[in-house]
Amino acid sequence: MRLPEGYEEIMGVTLPKNAVYRLKKSIYGLKQASRQWFLKFSVSLLQLGFTKCHGDHTLFVQSRGNDFLAVLVYVDDIVIASTSESSANALTAALKQSFKLRELGPLKNFLGLEIARNTSGISICQRKYALELLTTSGMLACKAANTPMVPNLQLSNTSGDLLEDKEMYRSLVGRLMYLTITRPDITFAVNKLCQFSFAPRTSHLTVVYQVLQYIKGTIGQGISYSADPDLTLKGFADSDYASCPDSRRSTTGFPIFLGSSLISWRSKKQQTISRSSAEAEYRALALASCEMMWLITLLSDLRIGLPSTPVIFSDSTAAIYISTNPVFHERTKYIEVDCHTVREKLDKCLIKMLHVRTEDQVADILSKPLFLPQFEHLKSKMSLQNIFVSS
Repeated sequence: MRLPEGYEEIMGVTLPKNAVYRLKKSIYGLKQASRQWFLKFSVSLLQLGFTKCHGDHTLFVQSRGNDFLAVLVYVDDIVIASTSESSANALTAALKQSFKLRELGPLKNFLGLEIARNTSGISICQRKYALELLTTSGMLACKAANTPMVPNLQLSNTSGDLLEDKEMYRSLVGRLMYLTITRPDITFAVNKLCQFSFAPRTSHLTVVYQVLQYIKGTIGQGISYSADPDLTLKGFADSDYASCPDSRRSTTGFPIFLGSSLISWRSKKQQTISRSSAEAEYRALALASCEMMWLITLLSDLRIGLPSTPVIFSDSTAAIYISTNPVFHERTKYIEVDCHTVREKLDKCLIKMLHVRTEDQVADILSKPLFLPQFEHLKSKMSLQNIFVSS
């Protein structure tokens, strides 16, 4: 580590040219520290008989007879899940021989996530984080909004005046991004706002404030995971054609459910311009199918077998025909090869495609701003729950 400027003058000492600090141990916060710590910890787990998962390299699993152990690592925060309490205690005792551990008991808080469980399932929310966000932004006493974004609103790089305090906008959007871990209902709005971080304007900041107003009215809302043993994997894929007024690119949105529980979702602007709405929908199907295959790998690492072939629902019959019928050469010859991964998965019977009505297309909430009735209708299908509201 190089010495800070002015060190010699303040300390009143004379040092040789290009003097540096010699570190006797890693300092927490260095770029190398977390990587070296994870390397040492993962080696210890592998020596204890754990296997690193291919779907997630921070997840380690071990299966011995009827006992199954899973360890999730995030820097120096560790979650241990086991089918047997004795196995978890044995693992903790083994790790204490190499590391200093502080046991926090049953999982209640992890990286700002608040976890609650009962006989019906597990609920995860970020209520405390949302309150801190509203407090620091001065919006704690604001009036609540019904939706995070006004329908049919067209945000562009030139709408409104440039903000003088760009760092404030970037800070708010960055903190909203972390809130989307448990809030799929604001994912589209936050994704849209992130696209203007390089040169934010007043119109963009107005939408940020509306998202905060929406959070104020749904402050305890989070994801609910049902205890129902249904392990059917299904997803919804949709796109909003040419929704970006600056680049004319489409927006992809998809949620994926395990049973009735939402386990993965995304809202993302497509990388290229689509020549038709069918092509945009087809690209959305390709992205959702790749995510589906990753989840199948992850579930396999967790020793979870799927009872049936995963299904992806789309409200575009044209996109479904293109994915199932390779004869449409004239309509697909300009689409990149990587998009046809969905057809490959269909040919191998790894996934299925089914049609869904537009009004029941759950992915709409991740691809475009909606009017309140449709927004509430689709949000009710996303296993969201507010455990802080009395029933």
